[in-house]
Amino acid sequence: MKYQVLKKFRFEAAHRMVKAYEGKCNNNHGHSWEVIIILEGGKLDKRDMLIDFNELKALGRWIDDNLDHSTILWEKDHLADYLKKDKNRIFLTKKNPTSEHLAEVILKKAIELFKNKKTIRVAGIEVGETCTAAAKIFI
Repeated sequence: MKYQVLKKFRFEAAHRMVKAYEGKCNNNHGHSWEVIIILEGGKLDKRDMLIDFNELKALGRWIDDNLDHSTILWEKDHLADYLKKDKNRIFLTKKNPTSEHLAEVILKKAIELFKNKKTIRVAGIEVGETCTAAAKIFI
């Protein structure tokens, strides 16, 4: 038997795609983003829980501290230099800041945050940039 626990987080941020991309998303634009973390395990603890939802707030804090109300840009986007000079909040990515890449970034952070949990594992992350469009990454 396998259990899964899901927790949702929301944040507001702008982004744009400039690396090898031509289209409307080349313009700086914002979204109401939603992140869903999926954890799984085969055994409940003495509380009959896979994990206390309270413990998942660590990922929410990281999202708030790094992504919320920021402009998410590819590290080679020249807009980053301008925004830094103007003291805007930015988050730089190694790849185009697509939903897929943000899911990968958040997955790596979640794995780091919950690496000491021996009976569960981070199974995946879903990142939605609109109410109808999302990307998932699974291990």
